Amino acid sequence: MASQNPSYEDLVATVEYLLDEQKRLTQRLTFAERTARELYDQAQYANNLARSAQNFVNLAQEQKKRAKKSNAGIPTTWIGGSWLAPSEAVLAPAEKAWQEGNAQKALNIVGPLFQRHDMTVSEDVHMNLFTSAILRASGDLAQSAKYAEDALVIAKEAGSYMLASKAEFHRGLCYLKQNRFAQAQWCLVLASHLEGHQDQIEANRVFAEERRLNLGPSDPGRKLDLTYI
Repeated sequence: MASQNPSYEDLVATVEYLLDEQKRLTQRLTFAERTARELYDQAQYANNLARSAQNFVNLAQEQKKRAKKSNAGIPTTWIGGSWLAPSEAVLAPAEKAWQEGNAQKALNIVGPLFQRHDMTVSEDVHMNLFTSAILRASGDLAQSAKYAEDALVIAKEAGSYMLASKAEFHRGLCYLKQNRFAQAQWCLVLASHLEGHQDQIEANRVFAEERRLNLGPSDPGRKLDLTYI
């Protein structure tokens, strides 16, 4: 008996089935590629973070040992949730004003210090970071980040990794407020050996990592901008 040729309708149904199957396979392949790319990006992120931070942390540890000896026995207090006082004697009146709840008075006291030319590197870094901390607390994140960046430049140019660690801490808090969680985590890793700040650093670093992982794969806050390093 001669075999019956498939009808036109059967051929159309078969082609449609094959096209649908091709579409499903393509979607699965795209998903697999996207997953693999995301895993690769996360691995690269972790590797870059670890490699670039190690030398910085080692140098900061050495300077921390020396600083710990000179600062032993001095009582400290947190102001505004992110500023550890006392820092520098020249900032004591401003720290007192902020601790009493008068942030604007504190900024007014610090302002004229930027016109002085006899400031030490440590005083220069601290007055920038103090200003950054007040501006961050008041919601002026752009200016807060600028002062933290200025402090970091001064510290690095002076070769002070402990001061640079403090600048990274405050810069990390700025990025955290801006929902730039990858950058925030990076800064907080670099600040991880800052004396007296470890609990604050670790709590904010963990928070930044949790928030980063909750972002979508294409969200700019999830990935570290390598030009930033």
